[in-house]
Amino acid sequence: MAAKAYDVWFLTANTVYRGVPYGVVTDWAQQGRVSADDKVRAAGTDEVWLRLRDHPDLGDFLFHRGGTAAPAVAARPAEELEPIDMDLGWKKHADDEDDDVDMIPLIDISLVLLIFFMMTATVSALSPVDVPEMKHASELRANPESLTVDIKKNARDEMYYGVRVGERGAEKDDTNLPSVYDAIARLNSRLDAILNGGGRPPEIRIACDKSLPSERVYELVQELQKLKDRGRIDSYGAEVNEKSK
Repeated sequence: MAAKAYDVWFLTANTVYRGVPYGVVTDWAQQGRVSADDKVRAAGTDEVWLRLRDHPDLGDFLFHRGGTAAPAVAARPAEELEPIDMDLGWKKHADDEDDDVDMIPLIDISLVLLIFFMMTATVSALSPVDVPEMKHASELRANPESLTVDIKKNARDEMYYGVRVGERGAEKDDTNLPSVYDAIARLNSRLDAILNGGGRPPEIRIACDKSLPSERVYELVQELQKLKDRGRIDSYGAEVNEKSK
């Protein structure tokens, strides 16, 4: 009795079609789509492969060179419509693998570095300035023409500025200045009075506390450098305010 389905091995293409219905195999044989040397066996078995010409149930359906075929046995429609399991799966090559790079470790490292640099910049900007005592501080104090810019903090840790001449106390309009730009404006007013009166560009002294953030001094130094470049002041320096012991 013929099997319901066969595995067909096409030798030329070295390809095996599995589970081909009996009626389809006989049609292929009659149409010449399968050669006499191609091999078949019952589907899903470990039987020995037989050449189609030698198979007792299929050999008579082979297409003859004269254009005729042996009488075909009608296959049941239900068998011809059964699905065919074709062993045509593509082999996956190494080049077909996913080449996308895992970005998560790189993002983690970038975030760690970003946080590190942000913390470093913040600590550097807000760290107290440690200004050493000036060797010639007494000479500065003795110079009646020198101008001093005080930077202080009030009880609420708010910064304020003051401008004074020599060792005299600051006038009312020159105290409690809220920003460095207000201090520079008052300083320019003092410079105008000195320079317009025929005086020489004076020295500028910055008086500050050790607990003062360094960025406050840096802002003031930038503005003083502009005045020096314009020839309105002779020089500038910084000293730490010392309390009496």
